[in-house]
This record gives sequence, C-alpha cells and structure tokens, in this order.
Amino acid sequence: MEEYQCEICRRSITEWLIRLTIEDRGGFAQEARICPNCSVKLRLASEKMRDLQIDPWVHEAFARVLRGKE
Repeated sequence: MEEYQCEICRRSITEWLIRLTIEDRGGFAQEARICPNCSVKLRLASEKMRDLQIDPWVHEAFARVLRGKE
C-alpha cells in the first residue's frame, strides 16, 4: 500500500476517503487525499453549517494551478 499524507491533519495515511484534484485546461494539477476521520469532520461541519467547509489547501491549490507552478 502507498502511504499518503492527509491534507487537513497532516498525518500519514494508507487509506483515504476523499481525493481532491484541481486541474487546469493545460493539465497542471494539484491533488490531495483526505483521511476518513477528517472526511467525517468535513461532512458533519458542512451539514451543520449548510455549507461546505473549504480547507485552505483548496485555496492554495487553486493559486498554484493558476500560477502554473509546483
């Protein structure tokens, strides 16, 4: 099994529940894997707030894709 790092809690994980990919038309992409624990927290927070809680990773990934840089 491959080992990843959860983008929210930064813990090493071998199993992830959510994988997010942000890609521009040119094919440059940023990818993140979210562990089951943080995925449940996101779901509960979004249900409570009636709005999806967007992690700062998403904002930074958008900025990287738009800049076209790693």
